[in-house]
Amino acid sequence: VFESVSAVSVVAGAPADGVSWLSPGGGFGGSHPTYQVYSLIIATFLGTMGLPHVLVRFYTNPDGRAARATALAVIGLVGMFYLFPILLGVFARLYVPQLLITGTSDAAVLLLPGSVLGGLPGKLLAALVAAGAIAAFLSTSSGLLVSIAGVLSTDMLRGRIRDFRMAALAAGVVPLALSLTVASLDLSRTVALAFSVAASTLCPLLVLGIWWRGLTAKGAGAGLIVGGLVAGGATAVSVLGGASEAVADGWLAAILGYPAAISVPLAFLTMVLVSTVTRGQGPRAVRRIFVRMHAPERLGMGADRERVLRAG
Repeated sequence: VFESVSAVSVVAGAPADGVSWLSPGGGFGGSHPTYQVYSLIIATFLGTMGLPHVLVRFYTNPDGRAARATALAVIGLVGMFYLFPILLGVFARLYVPQLLITGTSDAAVLLLPGSVLGGLPGKLLAALVAAGAIAAFLSTSSGLLVSIAGVLSTDMLRGRIRDFRMAALAAGVVPLALSLTVASLDLSRTVALAFSVAASTLCPLLVLGIWWRGLTAKGAGAGLIVGGLVAGGATAVSVLGGASEAVADGWLAAILGYPAAISVPLAFLTMVLVSTVTRGQGPRAVRRIFVRMHAPERLGMGADRERVLRAG
């Protein structure tokens, strides 16, 4: 127990007082904390569009108007979620400040209910929070697994049930094997890097594809490649060990650790510039694609089935 006027020790790198705690990027370390915190905001906010909760809207709506409406609603609802981590940080600072001493601040979400309520109600609320977190992890990972397996089975294989099972196995085993070879990273860093890739690829594609008629297939492809290479390359360097000691506190290390502030505008710019100098598909071709996507399978109008019919 500390006296009211005594100094409380904290782990190295953690904010030592309230002013430092409130300053942007106070807990990131490095020489560019302000860039890091705003790049993290861009990654988490815009990377939300790459979640399966949003992507699945384009498979379950009959037309483009309905897809735009539901995608916007889901993005707004998921965006509201980002208010709760802020409240979690404030309440953790008030009710469980001792976690700064031990360096186990990640446990705040589990310890906070018991510290606020106490007794059996606090334990029940903590159990509910833990169960909700596990359910969210499983639902997100399973949604991504189904999305990846669906793309692989229909675009690279013949689209049969057996192909989907093989694609699902590959989509699960490959990331699992890669995760065993990478360096250990803080959870916030891992989430920021994953969302940076989504924000640099799927976000520009969805925003421009839904609300800008000038986007072309070549422009979309070029933007996906540029954004994916920049964000994915930075992610690969970070998970494999990060920048060398010579540039550990410079701009290069900050960009490699938090690339979204660079890769997202670059992906948008690439899509716009390439689309302005290339020619897109006409309205009839777009309507034909929508019909193939949403027509019942028994009609045999899918693109993969059309290729089989032509070959026959």
